[in-house]
Amino acid sequence: MANVWFMSDAHLGHKNICNFRSNFDTIDEHNDTIKENYHKVVTKRDVVFMLGDMCFTKEHLQDIKTWTAEKKVLICGNHDLERGITMKDLCDTYDAVYSLHKYKGMWLSHAPLHPQELRGKYNVHGHMHFDKIDDPKYLNVCMEHTDYHPIDLNEVRKRLDIKEKVYK
Repeated sequence: MANVWFMSDAHLGHKNICNFRSNFDTIDEHNDTIKENYHKVVTKRDVVFMLGDMCFTKEHLQDIKTWTAEKKVLICGNHDLERGITMKDLCDTYDAVYSLHKYKGMWLSHAPLHPQELRGKYNVHGHMHFDKIDDPKYLNVCMEHTDYHPIDLNEVRKRLDIKEKVYK
């Protein structure tokens, strides 16, 4: 059975990433760890929602194109269109590209939404790295909060304390 995965803020190819993620000694160690962790769990039948700021170079964008998954969906982040990467490049890499996406009772976004915009839904987001919003409607899936692994839909529901399936 196919799984649905979520991840955010991989920052692949970010030349100064080790200044922010001091648990890595080199940029290559950082990039390789995230890629290896991804491939430990994601299969060719899975869907992966990537909630922005995935990579900082065209080289790493081309690499993501080869990553295993039935479907890779990007929710654009504030760093996705930098360093010569264009929207066409993103559309050529991912199966779908959104600025905001509604999925099973959740808003998927890069940065967290304003509380008035939730409209009864949860918000799965990234962008904040080490911080969390102290509200049970929000879940930060930045790499720092997921031990540098994608997390699956069941884990998202568990962390949000969603007891029933929501398909709004």
